[in-house]
Amino acid sequence: MNKTLTANGKQLAAKLIRAQGGAIFLLACVFSLVQPIAGYTYFWGVVGGGMAVMIPTALFAWRAFAQGGARAAKQIVSNFFAGEALKISFAVALLIGLLVFTTLPHSAVVSGYITALFVQWLAPILFLKST
Repeated sequence: MNKTLTANGKQLAAKLIRAQGGAIFLLACVFSLVQPIAGYTYFWGVVGGGMAVMIPTALFAWRAFAQGGARAAKQIVSNFFAGEALKISFAVALLIGLLVFTTLPHSAVVSGYITALFVQWLAPILFLKST
């Protein structure tokens, strides 16, 4: 039963990460087509911004769904909060690193970041079955 609970959460997280990756890839292709001269830098800027959300989301899912079951309730809560703290700090570090230490266009990086966040916010509407 414990593995079933954590497996469902991991599957939902994997579905979210795939949706984020698809949205980021589509936006990156649009950016590279709109900018014919330096399209590859815009492509990688969008991909970098999206990865600044996708990687911390995967780390959160790995941490939050490590335990399952009623007997591990305190461990689940502490894993959830630790995963969320890890996610936020890692996302901020990646975004600052992309904006400060690379020559990627800031508009592309921020657009990729916002798009991945938007998909993450829409995930409950997109993936959960209504009854």
